[in-house]
Order: sequence, then C-alpha cells, then structure tokens
Amino acid sequence: MRNSGKFYDDKHFPHGFNRSGIFTINEAALLENYGRTMQALQDGIFAPGEESEHQFLAEINGQQAVMSDFGRCWIKYSTQISQKVRRYTLCASQRVQKGMHEEDDDIGADDDIDF
Repeated sequence: MRNSGKFYDDKHFPHGFNRSGIFTINEAALLENYGRTMQALQDGIFAPGEESEHQFLAEINGQQAVMSDFGRCWIKYSTQISQKVRRYTLCASQRVQKGMHEEDDDIGADDDIDF
C-alpha cells in the first residue's frame, strides 16, 4: 500500500492514535502512515493500484473476509469513530445538604446489636 503522508484525526483522537488506548502500537503506526491512503481508497478518491489496495477494498466492502492488517485496522478505526461517545467518571462530587447526614445516623441508633 502506498504512503500518502501522515494521517491524523484530531476530532476523534486529539492525543493521537497511539495514546488513545484503543489501538495497538502496530495499528497506530498503520493508521498514521497509511490512513490517508486507506481513507482515499474508501472514498473513491484513489483508484486501487497495488494488489494490497484491491484486497483492502474488498475487505472493507464485505466482499472478502478480513485477512490483512490494513483491513482489520481500518474497520476498527471506522467502528470507533462511528460509535456514540460515552464518557464516564470514576468520582463524583456531591454536596451534602445540611441535616441529611444527621438523618442517616439516626437510622441504626435504636437497633441493639448483641455480639
């Protein structure tokens, strides 16, 4: 596959492919080095010239089983950018209203615990 320059996707991966935690080192290198060519082939801007480019198009169009690293990597990239972004946080900031914690303390105050 030909190299058309570095490929970056600042919209979906602002810190780069290799720092996203989604792609392996090899996949990030493939996307960065050949992503422009793969995108141009998918969009029909480039006509496939090499056998690997014909195989790539057949794989991403579903005409052939995905066997190449190029096809596997591009399908993974396409899936990631088409999914709805969900962000979760591990901590939450909650303000305690006056008097709320006092009610929680009284819940078990009447219960006698025998050991």
